[in-house]
Amino acid sequence: MNNNFKDLLKNKNLQALTSEKNQKFFGLVLTLCALSFFGFFAIKPTLSTIIKLQKEISDSQLILNELSTKINNLTELRKQYFNLQDDIPIVTSAITVQPDVPLLFGQIQSIGQASNVTVKKLQNFEVEILGNDNKTGQNYSSYSFAVGGEGSPENISGFMDKLINMERVVNIDMFSINKTGDQKDGSIEFDIQGTAFFKDNL
Repeated sequence: MNNNFKDLLKNKNLQALTSEKNQKFFGLVLTLCALSFFGFFAIKPTLSTIIKLQKEISDSQLILNELSTKINNLTELRKQYFNLQDDIPIVTSAITVQPDVPLLFGQIQSIGQASNVTVKKLQNFEVEILGNDNKTGQNYSSYSFAVGGEGSPENISGFMDKLINMERVVNIDMFSINKTGDQKDGSIEFDIQGTAFFKDNL
């Protein structure tokens, strides 16, 4: 009887211990599940924010590198522009950005006066646009002009030399001389046809 009682007591203690262990284990499992559940919903936005911020930092670094490259290029271009600044007026005098017909004719008359040649005729023709012509391969525009006058052969030669070597780039397409019968001073008449150039995107 005493042994039965002890066995019964032992079985009850064992059941109590097992039940208590099961409760603790079940409580631990529920706690871990709750932590995992709430942790997932709490950590996921944080991880997403961290990944997003890292991508933004990477993009910002890329933009910063590109901006640094552009700044360096602009600095280099500024140095080159500063070095070429004295040459710009020479270039714009040689090939103007507009036809500037009155300016060209004024220069021709000035050369005529300096060469003791009388300029009697100045005429310009239609402006020819070549900038968009892919067949010619030219990216400039031009127009033709004509000059007529008279003077001694030596003065005409000096006039032609100054005209060819003037700042403005011109091409002499035709030059003709006509001797005048009436004049006793040896003057002869001349006619010139030429081409002047300009570029609107210097």
